[in-house]
Amino acid sequence: MTSFTRAVAAENSGNLEEARARYLEVLQAEPQNPRALHRLGMVELRLGRPREAVILFQKSLSIAKDLEVYLDFGAAMAAMARWDATAAVYAAALRVAPASVDAHYGLALALHRQGRPQDAEPHYRQVLATHSHLGEVHNNLGVALQDLGRFAEAAAAHREAARLDPADAAAWSKLGVVLHRMGQGVEAEAALRKAVGFAPQDADNWHNLTGLLDAAGRSAEAFAAGRLAVALDPASARNWLALGNAARAGERREEAWRAASAAVRLEPSDPAARNNLANALRDLGRLRDAVAHYRAALDLQPDFPVAEINLALLLSSLRDADGALAVLMALLARQPDNGEAWRRLGGVLAEAVRPDAAVAVLRKAVALGPGEPDVHADLAMAAAMAGWSSVSVDACRRVLRLVPDHAAALGQLVHQQRLVCYWRDLDRLEEALLRRVRAGAEGVSPFDVLSCASTLADQQSAAARWAAAKARGAVPVARPAAVVRDGRLRIGYLSADFREHAMGHLMVDALETHDRSHFAITAYSTGIDDGSALRRRFERGIERFVELRRHTDADAAQAITADGIDILVDLTGFTTFSRTSILAARPAPVQVNWLGYPGTLGAEYVDYIVADPTVIAPGEERNFTERVVRLPDCYQPNDRRRSIAEATPTRADCGLPADGFVFCCFNSAYKLTPALFDGWARILAAVPGSVLWLYAGNPQVIANLRREGEARGLESNRLVFAKPLPHAEHLARHRLADLFLDTLPYNAHTTASDALWAGLPVLTRRGTTFAGRVAASLLRAAGLPDLIVDDQEAYETAAVDLARSPDRLRDLRQRLARNRPDCPLFDTPRFTRHLEAAYRAMWDIRQGGGAPRPITIAAGDTGGPKSAIQGEGEAR
Repeated sequence: MTSFTRAVAAENSGNLEEARARYLEVLQAEPQNPRALHRLGMVELRLGRPREAVILFQKSLSIAKDLEVYLDFGAAMAAMARWDATAAVYAAALRVAPASVDAHYGLALALHRQGRPQDAEPHYRQVLATHSHLGEVHNNLGVALQDLGRFAEAAAAHREAARLDPADAAAWSKLGVVLHRMGQGVEAEAALRKAVGFAPQDADNWHNLTGLLDAAGRSAEAFAAGRLAVALDPASARNWLALGNAARAGERREEAWRAASAAVRLEPSDPAARNNLANALRDLGRLRDAVAHYRAALDLQPDFPVAEINLALLLSSLRDADGALAVLMALLARQPDNGEAWRRLGGVLAEAVRPDAAVAVLRKAVALGPGEPDVHADLAMAAAMAGWSSVSVDACRRVLRLVPDHAAALGQLVHQQRLVCYWRDLDRLEEALLRRVRAGAEGVSPFDVLSCASTLADQQSAAARWAAAKARGAVPVARPAAVVRDGRLRIGYLSADFREHAMGHLMVDALETHDRSHFAITAYSTGIDDGSALRRRFERGIERFVELRRHTDADAAQAITADGIDILVDLTGFTTFSRTSILAARPAPVQVNWLGYPGTLGAEYVDYIVADPTVIAPGEERNFTERVVRLPDCYQPNDRRRSIAEATPTRADCGLPADGFVFCCFNSAYKLTPALFDGWARILAAVPGSVLWLYAGNPQVIANLRREGEARGLESNRLVFAKPLPHAEHLARHRLADLFLDTLPYNAHTTASDALWAGLPVLTRRGTTFAGRVAASLLRAAGLPDLIVDDQEAYETAAVDLARSPDRLRDLRQRLARNRPDCPLFDTPRFTRHLEAAYRAMWDIRQGGGAPRPITIAAGDTGGPKSAIQGEGEAR
C-alpha cells in the first residue's frame, strides 16, 4: 500500500490528522502531485482551515485542470458564502468541462446568491435539460423566475417540482408564495396548506401562510398561524415581524408591540423591525417613542421611503408640520416620482391649513398615479378646503369612475355640487348616497347627510360609523386621583370657532354670562387665531382661554383631564376642523354635544345633547345616541352685543331695484335645493315686481342660480346677489329686505338669528329633523310662531300673502321690535341660567352614580346653588 493510498484510507475513515500527515509525506516526496494537493486541501477544509485549503486547491489546479478539483473548490467557496469566488471557480470548471451538470448547478446557485437571477436562469435550465427529474433544481429555477417577476413561469416550475414529488413541502410552499404574488389567493392558500401538512414543523411554511392570511384580511387566522411560526422558530425575527403584522391588523395592539419588540431584540440592526415597532407604538398612543424608532430605522437605512412617510405622517399628527414637510421634501429630492410621497405631502399641507399648496401638490400626485382613487379623494378634500368646488367635484367624479361604490366620494360630490348650486343629477346622487348610508357604508361624512332628504335614523347611522372611526386608536386618559377644587362645577368648552364665525357670534355672550361663583369656565380652542375683535373678546371674557390647536388629540385630552374638567361641551361636532378624537379619549366624566352640529354625534363617548322641545320632539330620543336635554325656550343662545351698522346702504348700493318687494335668503348656498327653488320661482311669479336677494360669495353660485332661474322662467333681474360684508354691515343691509324665506331640509340657523336680530321676519317650513326645525325654534322664542308652516303649499301661500299684506308685515316687524329686548331668544342671561341648570342636573346624576338620562329644564329653573361640588382634594 502506497503512502497516498494510506492517506486516502485515513481520510475515508475520518482520521483527518493522520490523513493530513500522510498527504504531507507524499508532497514532501512529490511537491507537484496534484491529487495529493487536492486531497490535502479537502482535509484542511474539514479541519476548519479554509485559507490553507484554498491555497492547496489553487496549487493543484495550477498543475492540472481537473474538474473534480474545481467542483470541490467551488463547494468550499460556497460553504464560506464567497459567492463571487464560487461563481469564478464554477465558470472555470465549465471551461474545462462544458457539459458538467454539477458545474452548471454550482454556477447557477452562486449567481443567484449574488442577486443575478437573470444570469442564473440559463444554468438552471442547462441542468434540467439532462436531469429534469431534479425537483430541487425546478424549485430554484422557480425562485429565480419569481425574482425576475415572471410569476407564471415560476409557478410552472414549482408545480413541476411538486409533480415529481407530491410530498415536497418546499415545492408547495414556494408555489403558494408565487401564487399569492399573482393574486391567486385561493390556490395559494391550498398550496401553503399542503406545505404545512407535509412539513408541520417547518416554521417557514407557517410564516408564509401567516403572510397570505394577513393580506387576505383574515387577521385572526393569520395571528394563529404566526404564533405557530414563532413557537417553531422563536429565534427568527421575520417570524415575529409576521406575527406582529397579523396582530396589528387584528387591532391586538399589545401583542403587536410585543412581537415587534421581539423582532428588534433579535435583529436590532433591521430597519424593517424598527419601523414595525414604531407602528405598534403609534397604535398604542406612545407617539414620541414611535418617532424615536422611525428615526432609528432611518439611521439604519436612510433611503427607506415607507419609514419616511410613516414618520412624516406621525409628525403631522403631532402638529409638527415643519418636521413632516422636511422629511417628505428630503424623500422627494431623492425620488421625485414617488407618488405616495407627493400624496402624503399634500395631506400634511392640508392638515396644516395650507389647502392651496395642498391642491398643487396633489395635482402632481394625480399625474404620477392617475389610477389611484385615494389620490383623487385627497385632492377632492384639499380643493374643498381651498374653496375650489369645481376642482373638488371633478376629483370626486374621478374617484367614482375608479371605485363606483366609494361612498365618501359620493357624499362629498353631493355636498360640493350643493355648494355651487350645480343641481344636475343631484336628486339621483342624493338618493344613491342615502341608499349607501342605509346599507351601512363607511366613510360618509354625517354633515353631508344633513342637507339631504334624510331621516333622523339616516343621520344617526352615518354619525355612529363616523364617531366609531374617530375613536379608533384613542387611548382613554386617566382622571387625576385628587384635584384641588374651589367648590365650583368645572365646565370646559371645546371648539375650533372662537373667532369671527357664525358659532362664535352665537355663543360668546352666553359664555361671558356664566355665574362664576358657581361655575369655573375654560375655553379650549382648537382653531386658528384670526386676530378678530371677536377672538379677543373670547380671550378677555372667559375665565380661562387655553390654546390647544398645536396639541395632538391625546395631549389635548390629557390637558383637559389634568384641569379636572367635570363637563366637557363640544361646540364643533362634525363640522370643519372638528377634533372628535379628543372626546373619544374621555377627558371628562360628562361630555356634551351642543350648538355646533344640529344632530346626534352617534358617539357612545358623548353623554348628552342640548336641545329644546321643537328641534327634538318627544318620542324622537331613540334616534339620538346621546340623552336629550331640553331647555325650555330654545337651544340656541344669542349675543346681545351684536352690533348693527348705523348706516343703511341704499337699494342701489346692493343692486336692488328702487321699488318692489324684496324676498331674501342669506343662507349658505348648500342649503338651497331644486325643489325649494321651484317654490321660490312660483312665489316670485305670484308677486309681480318682487326680487329674491340671495347670498353668494362664489361666482359659480351666481352663474348656476341665474341659469336655474331662467329654466324656471325668471328674468335675470329677479335674482339679486349679496356679496360678503363685515358682520355689522351685513346685519344693516337686512333693513332693505321685506321677508326672509327659509330653506329646507336644512333651515337657517345663525342666519335666521341674524335676520330676527336685525328686525327682519323669517318665514320657515318646519322639517322632520333637528337641522330642519331650528328656525321654528327661533321663531317661537322670538314670539313669532305664526311664521311657522308645515308644508310647501302653506309656505308658498304665506309668502305671497305677506307680500300682498303690507299692514300685516308691518305688524310682524313691530312685534319683533317690541319683543327683541326681552324675548327668550335674545335674553342671554335667562338662557345661560337654564343651561347652567342643565349642567347641574347632569352632574347631580353623575354624582349620584346614575347613568345619563333625559333631562327637561322648566322655564325659570335655575337649579339653585346646590351645584357646589365637594370631592377628593377640595379646598375647604
